[in-house]
Amino acid sequence: MLSAKRPSRTVKETLMAEVRDAPAGAKKRLNAEVEAVLYKRIKSQAVAEERTISEITRQLWIEYLSNCSTG
Repeated sequence: MLSAKRPSRTVKETLMAEVRDAPAGAKKRLNAEVEAVLYKRIKSQAVAEERTISEITRQLWIEYLSNCSTG
C-alpha cells in the first residue's frame, strides 16, 4: 500500500519490487489534485483534441520520463 509518508527502507524496497515485477500492460490508477481552473483547461483541450485526459496524461508522463536521467 502506497502512502504519502516517507517509506522505510524495507517498505521502499518492497514497493520498488512491486513496480519492477508488475506485468507488462498492467495499469494502475493515478490521482492528482489540480486547481479547478487548470482542470477546466485540461478538459477543454482534451475535448478539442478528441482525446481523454488519461491519454494526454500518459503521453506527458512518457515524455517527461524520457527526459529524466534516471528513467
